[in-house]
Amino acid sequence: MSDLYLSASITAKPDSIELVKAELLKFISPTRAESGCLRYDLHQDRENPAHFVFYETWTNKEALDEHLASDHIQAGLVAVDSHLENVVISLLDKLA
Repeated sequence: MSDLYLSASITAKPDSIELVKAELLKFISPTRAESGCLRYDLHQDRENPAHFVFYETWTNKEALDEHLASDHIQAGLVAVDSHLENVVISLLDKLA
C-alpha cells in the first residue's frame, strides 16, 4: 500500500490568529511521535497570516484515523473550533 498524503488548509478568524497558531503548534511533537506519521509540517501564509497549511504524509488510512482520534488532536480541535473561519482537508495522490 502506498503512503497517504494530505493537506489541511485552516483559516483563523482575524482576531484569533495567535490563539490558533499556538494551538496548531501543540500538535507537532505528539503527532510526529505517532508510529504512522512520516511527515507533519505546519506552514503559515506570508501574505495572509490567518491562513495555515499542514502538509502530512501517513503510512496508511488507519494511521491517519488513529491520529485524528488522538487525545491531542481532539483537545486541539475543541480549543480552536469557535476561532476558525474555514477548514479544507484534501487527500492527495503523489504524481511525481
